[in-house]
Amino acid sequence: MEPEAFNLCSLEPIHVPGRIQGHGVLVVIDLDGTVCFCSENTDTLFGIPARELVGKPFTILNRVLGKKDDSAFLQHLIELAHQEEQFQPLNPYIVKISGNSWNMILSKSSSYYLLDFEPQYSDLSFDMESHVGSGLSEMLADKALQKVLENSATQIKNIIGYDRVMIYKFHTDGHGEVVAEEKNTDMESWLGLHYPASDIPQQARALYKQNWTRLIADVHEEDIPIIGLRDELIDLTYSTLRAVSSVHIQYLKNMGVASSFSISILVDGELWGLIACHNYTQRFINFRQREAAKLIGQVLSSCITLRRQELYNTDRQRLQQVVGKITRELFESKPIPCAIKANAQELMETFSASGLAFKYEGELHTFGDTPDTQILNRFCQMVAATPSTNIIASTKISSDFQDIPLAHGKHAGLLANCLNESLKDCLLLFRQEKLFHIRWAGNPEKIVRRDANGLPFISPRNSFALWTEQVRYTSEEWSVAEKDALLQLRHEINLAISRRANELRLMNEKLRKAYAELDSFAHTISHDLKTPLTAIKGFADIISRNAQVPQQAQMMADRIKSSSEKMHSMIETVLDYSRIGQKRIQQETINMHNLIHDICGQVMIGKPNEHLTLEVLETPDIKGDPIMIFQVFLNVIENAVKYSHKVAFPKIVIDGVSDETTTTYKITDNGIGIKAREQHSIFDLFSRAGDPSMFKGSGVGLSIVKKIMTRHGAEIAVNSEEGVGTTFMLRFPHVPKMA
Repeated sequence: MEPEAFNLCSLEPIHVPGRIQGHGVLVVIDLDGTVCFCSENTDTLFGIPARELVGKPFTILNRVLGKKDDSAFLQHLIELAHQEEQFQPLNPYIVKISGNSWNMILSKSSSYYLLDFEPQYSDLSFDMESHVGSGLSEMLADKALQKVLENSATQIKNIIGYDRVMIYKFHTDGHGEVVAEEKNTDMESWLGLHYPASDIPQQARALYKQNWTRLIADVHEEDIPIIGLRDELIDLTYSTLRAVSSVHIQYLKNMGVASSFSISILVDGELWGLIACHNYTQRFINFRQREAAKLIGQVLSSCITLRRQELYNTDRQRLQQVVGKITRELFESKPIPCAIKANAQELMETFSASGLAFKYEGELHTFGDTPDTQILNRFCQMVAATPSTNIIASTKISSDFQDIPLAHGKHAGLLANCLNESLKDCLLLFRQEKLFHIRWAGNPEKIVRRDANGLPFISPRNSFALWTEQVRYTSEEWSVAEKDALLQLRHEINLAISRRANELRLMNEKLRKAYAELDSFAHTISHDLKTPLTAIKGFADIISRNAQVPQQAQMMADRIKSSSEKMHSMIETVLDYSRIGQKRIQQETINMHNLIHDICGQVMIGKPNEHLTLEVLETPDIKGDPIMIFQVFLNVIENAVKYSHKVAFPKIVIDGVSDETTTTYKITDNGIGIKAREQHSIFDLFSRAGDPSMFKGSGVGLSIVKKIMTRHGAEIAVNSEEGVGTTFMLRFPHVPKMA
């Protein structure tokens, strides 16, 4: 349908037509009982011209309505309608006018009361209420929903006698389909035909939700204008006489329909469809009979709701099996990706999906037939930007997400959900294309024409010949149960993430406590060991200086003394290591230019190779504890000097670079390098790379560096090639999280 035509349809103010249908009379009063508006035909019913009635108190009609001049019957009706803070009038109120019975139907519109006067006469001569009861039992005789719809069409035709009765279902895009039908035998069937959304536009569907029944008694009768005290269009949403859109009237005429009657079918508060009745001669059904017919719609609505709930429960039970299976595996602490992978095939089969993609902690896992990785990442970004409580359910992803270059047809449906907004994890299910053939009742295009003033108006289509459309790049609809199951799966995965986060938090607390206790223990033991060690060293000194002690004993004493000195050195390094964990960090901005040049100056004083060069490039400042950071750079630079001094021309390069979140320093040497098998352990306590006999050291320096970096929320890494050299990378966050 042309966009301009659709806009004209959707914007037509059909609730304020300014006219009524010609088979009745409308009187509008305000809260004081003054007639503010009325239809121009009041003289045909009351004998009072509309111009003379407007502005008068409603009591002017009391005598015409068979009441005393001072009767307040209308006020009493209004008071009854306002009971319990809701407006629910006891309609219809029957009045006698010139010997004939009329139904006075009371409704409310903003600050006005609407009085619709309709004949009590009806083209249905029998008591409809008695027929409705037996018809309902026939309608509900079968359990299958389609059979119920067919039974309903048959029974409604039997009751109201219209030439054609259709059950008209609205699809998600607003277009309608005849899903059940009962008609005169000489008519062609419209069963299975589709009608565009513009035939019953959105604002018309909204009115059907407000009013369960709608009668167009005679499409050929002239509408009656409404006049009033002021230039105002009255909202006639609840008026039974509200005039019909001229476009819809012409539409019915084009079909040859003379009278139509509809009953709304509402499911869960939404318009599921209509019981649409067409007659090819004028037909009038009075208000009471229409109310009886409304009961049919209400019962059918309840039946559809029940059948839909039964279908949902069956669907949900099927889906629950695989969701429950994944839930149990997650509860048993199975890794989340493993739980999804183990059940991926069953998930796809249960959701009738052709492919599944699961992104967890930045890693993409795919199963079945999915788009390529680049396209999937685009979809994941889109899903991650969607609130996790929302489901993305598309049956036409190539048109719904046109900015993602997806090949047509292969992947047509998408059901997706962001599993965790902070981590951007998501799960996506894909469905393949399913070809549909829609049988339209004529080409659905409506034509926009221009009147003599150049203003646009819609020309209703006048061709209803069968027109078949092939629908491509579309998948089956995703059911409510499938959407709910995906939300439940999201909930279970989040519970698993939360459980594991709590377990990690508790474990970290225990580790932190144990780590602190170990630090304290190491400090205490190391300190306490120094006293007996001093005594051992002292006695060894005494023995080695005593000339009367045999030479062999003196040699043994010298070895004891040497070993105790080594042990004393090791104890001091352990104390240094434990002090790092106990010391409080003083955080401040550090002038790295001064710090690094101070270290270089110290190193160059005692350089072991006269050809050593230290090259300092960029030195961006960082935040941290100045003393500890000094210790870090001193250790790393001294290590670089120590392990490169045996080459002919040792060279150390120090360079720093900053980005938006971190500052990274690289300290590179051209020394002996570190064997690949040793690189993972060089930060362990008492671990040393290379041949210990060639290079002095305790094996604690890099352990201290690692501990200081960790306490600053920073990272240290090594990249080395044996015989070529080593690079240490120290990465500092701009906002360090001190441990």
